[in-house]
Amino acid sequence: MRHTALQPFRLAWALCALVLLLTATAALAKDIGVQEAAALLRRPPDGLVVLDVRTPAEYRAGHLPGAVNMDYFGGPFETQIQSLPKDAPVLLYCRTGNRSQAAQETLLKAGIRNILHMKEGVSAWQAQGLPLEK
Repeated sequence: MRHTALQPFRLAWALCALVLLLTATAALAKDIGVQEAAALLRRPPDGLVVLDVRTPAEYRAGHLPGAVNMDYFGGPFETQIQSLPKDAPVLLYCRTGNRSQAAQETLLKAGIRNILHMKEGVSAWQAQGLPLEK
């Protein structure tokens, strides 16, 4: 293999391109607050999926309007999320933001990139007096 003076520059450009790609991908997963999530639900973008990753019992006790339940710790979570559209926006939440933060990583690995993570969870939603469906 013959080395040239340009090889270090090619490697540097390749690394820069990789960093830009990873940064652009990560930028589509965004933490939002409760009020921003409420505004989003008042005027939902086309195809919005509201994803509750709490247990079925927590979901039945009250969930965000229009939410679907896929229990993060319930077993088939990685299989269930395969049914989600890869290009649709996903409003993701749990009780306090911990499970949904972990679930966000799983969604990203599955190729779902347009994630709006309600970082404070449904507990903060309730604390602000916002409505839940049962």
